[in-house]
Amino acid sequence: MKARSLRWRLTWVSVKCVLVAWLVWLGCQAWQLSRAHYGFWDESQREVAAQILESMPDGLQSLPPRERPAVKAGHRDHKMSWQVWASGRNVVYSVAAPDEPLKPDFRDGFARRTIAGQVWHVYSLSDPRRGLIVQVGRSKEMIANEIARWVGLSLLAAGLIFVLFVLTVWVVIGRSLRPVAALRDSLRARPPLDLTPLQAPGLPTEFSPLVDAFNDQLTRVDQAVQNERRFIADAAHELRTPLAVLSAHADLARRAATEDERDTALRRLSAGVARAARLSEQLLDLARLDAQTVSPTLVPLDIAPLLVLVVRDFETLARERRQRIALRTEDGRILGDVDLLGILIRNLVDNAVRYAGEGGRIEVVCRRDVRDGVGGIALCVADDGPGVAPEERERIFHRFYRANGAGNGGNGSRNSGSGIGLSLVARIARTHHARIHVEDGLDGRGLAITVFFPAA
Repeated sequence: MKARSLRWRLTWVSVKCVLVAWLVWLGCQAWQLSRAHYGFWDESQREVAAQILESMPDGLQSLPPRERPAVKAGHRDHKMSWQVWASGRNVVYSVAAPDEPLKPDFRDGFARRTIAGQVWHVYSLSDPRRGLIVQVGRSKEMIANEIARWVGLSLLAAGLIFVLFVLTVWVVIGRSLRPVAALRDSLRARPPLDLTPLQAPGLPTEFSPLVDAFNDQLTRVDQAVQNERRFIADAAHELRTPLAVLSAHADLARRAATEDERDTALRRLSAGVARAARLSEQLLDLARLDAQTVSPTLVPLDIAPLLVLVVRDFETLARERRQRIALRTEDGRILGDVDLLGILIRNLVDNAVRYAGEGGRIEVVCRRDVRDGVGGIALCVADDGPGVAPEERERIFHRFYRANGAGNGGNGSRNSGSGIGLSLVARIARTHHARIHVEDGLDGRGLAITVFFPAA
């Protein structure tokens, strides 16, 4: 079913409210009129009787009673009937007056009578000096006709006012909604990717929250689109070099003249594939974090078992590089998301294993700690690799930033990575309300990264 327009709904509701109110008012007026008219009619009948009596000349007693002409149908519409009696004879009368006396006892005052099946409300006034009696009356039909005439005129006037009201409401609502129509036309004319906030001058106040909410949504969508564009550009840039290296190693292996050259090229190709796979995994993790529209649900959990699982995954790679990984944990619960914490720990350990170099040492420590009077869990991953210069330590958590080299000696380099892993660590740490500290690593060499999580 097609929804009706707001303009039509507002007009229809206004019309119904006014119509109901007017009908109630009309009923009350009719009821009040029917009650008040009896007093009004009594007074009007007194005045009419007095005026007729004063206007009658002397000598009416000598007039013969006139023969009554046939009463026409239209005469029934008269508001009032009257008779003038002189010496017991009806000498003067109105066209619609009945033949018989309106008040047979001819006493002054009001009375109710039934004449020819009609109930009459009559009043009699006499002038004993001149021997005249004036009787004025209204039948029930006359009263009904008068009320019907009043109602008819009221309905006609109300109908005209009602039509004018409907047209006025329709026009006023239409003009009030013109800014909404202009906003609609502006949206239709926009390019598909135009996500700038809406400008709606003159918009009714009731629509402002809707426009504000829509602008907020446009801002979030624009941010998501920009993140996606940036990710695509960054991914294309970061993957171009590894893919070119893989292609070069594959060509070398294909053109190798000896078995040793082929084995060397294949090992380099395998290492390049591993680096490309790791880079792809980090890019996917980065895209996943960028795509989050709501904060993850943090639940109480023990980080130590998760740390053990991740470190075991790196033991094989560490043995290949003749590295030693030491793990020390203490029980402690924090508020966290298991998947995001797994990404954080994996990138910290991967960073240490990658840059510790051949024969290097890595320590992974999870312990209870207190920082600035707040208790929690400190996760520290330290190595004895080349380290990072102190002036660059804050920037290593920026996306795609690579340190220039060793800061305090070592046998590796920090400028060969993708610059994604530690940016993921910083993002996830902020999500968990954790703080990051960077210090010198083992034996005054390398790098130590500590993430402090508030206790659950």
